[in-house]
Amino acid sequence: MKCTIAIGTIPAALALAGSAQLSAQNSAPGDWQQFLSSDGVTVYDSVNNVVWLADANLAGQNFPDGENFRFGLPLCGVSDPLPVDPCVNASGSMNYTSAVAWIQGMNDANYLGHSDWQLPTTPYTDSSCSDKAKPGNNFGFGCDANALGYLYHVALGFHAPNTAVPIPPNTVGPFSNFQPNLYWSSSPGGGPTGSLSVFSFFSGAMGGSIRGDFLDVLPMIVGNPFGMPTSPKDELYVNLDGTAVYDPATNVTWLADANLAATWSPVSSLGEFDTLGLPLCETAPDTTPCVALDGSMDYASAQQFIINMNAYDGGKGYLGQKNWRLPNLDADVKYCPTYGCAGTLNPLGNLYYNQLVYDGKLGFPAGTPVVPVPDIAVGPFNNLVPFPYWSCLADTIHEPCQSADSDSKDNEPSKNSEWGFSFGTGFLGTERLTANHFVTAYYVVTIPPTKPPIPPKCPPTDPSCYQ
Repeated sequence: MKCTIAIGTIPAALALAGSAQLSAQNSAPGDWQQFLSSDGVTVYDSVNNVVWLADANLAGQNFPDGENFRFGLPLCGVSDPLPVDPCVNASGSMNYTSAVAWIQGMNDANYLGHSDWQLPTTPYTDSSCSDKAKPGNNFGFGCDANALGYLYHVALGFHAPNTAVPIPPNTVGPFSNFQPNLYWSSSPGGGPTGSLSVFSFFSGAMGGSIRGDFLDVLPMIVGNPFGMPTSPKDELYVNLDGTAVYDPATNVTWLADANLAATWSPVSSLGEFDTLGLPLCETAPDTTPCVALDGSMDYASAQQFIINMNAYDGGKGYLGQKNWRLPNLDADVKYCPTYGCAGTLNPLGNLYYNQLVYDGKLGFPAGTPVVPVPDIAVGPFNNLVPFPYWSCLADTIHEPCQSADSDSKDNEPSKNSEWGFSFGTGFLGTERLTANHFVTAYYVVTIPPTKPPIPPKCPPTDPSCYQ
């Protein structure tokens, strides 16, 4: 098939060249649930107030019995690079005329009970784009004001360039069958006459394309006609590869491995410990930061362990995150007692008292060990130990996670002590900085504010309605 791409002021190679190296499942963070709600068939973006198909290549789906989702359009002939009549390639790609006809076919069929499907739209001017040559030139990377760009850069958390959807796998967050190609919009492209804005899920670049090119299609509906949740539910969410757990009650994402420092692979009889660069010591503490064989460590070692998590993989950060931290704590005894302290005051306590299941119900009673050894899997977490974990005081010192050694207030730890929360009893207490506690970590994700509405469907020949 002939495919000639006009990318406005950005060379075509920018949107199409390179090699996607990351697993799409690992690239999409565990926090997409904050921004996207899915019923398995559709995905609601509550920030932009639009609903997407969960299948990002519905037009390319075929079944052995001949059923397809071309909505009456024929397959394009392989010998006809410039078809006159609307058609769909076997891969699901199509030219712009065919995309418009395909969407109309969806609406005529009242697909999923709705007849208001449309091609995605972009604003006339997107100030977030890297190329701001003139109004209407929404080109380059970082274009997140448009519907497709928001999915890539914010909701699914990719980092351009060339980090999108390798095949296999092509499951990303709540979506399936994402193609590492360009996707159509219905908005003017700002380039040659008649060009249209398009977005690359291969590179994360916004560009422009002439109508004869063969691109992929992801339809959307403005609004929330399926009645999906507009904010996260209360329960814990686990990302697709099981490495992280999001707690919407405290707005933090935990490492699913609650004792990473003692996690090992059976390379030898002793195993290979993932201490992220810290040396092993038989019993912590030692004179320098180190990790005991069971994963426990003193407070200075815990701080260094977090630093190493954020510097992991040449500075990319562990699991691609560079803002891991020890759990914060609001130590005001009036609001956060030694037993029962949960919620945002004590995110660790929130897991124990509110989120983890005990005896068929949410929440452990104080004094109940979370982990009856040797059972080390608790809910979505693994390697959770029934002993104290390091926390850090957040409300009475200037820098989070520094030792709280002031005696100026009764509710602060004694000199050279720090806070810890026990998953053996639910007790919130203090211990000397040299004590052996365990370490788990989280990062905080900020939910973006609600954005201006996605532009309505508008004739591509009339750019005035995008101004």
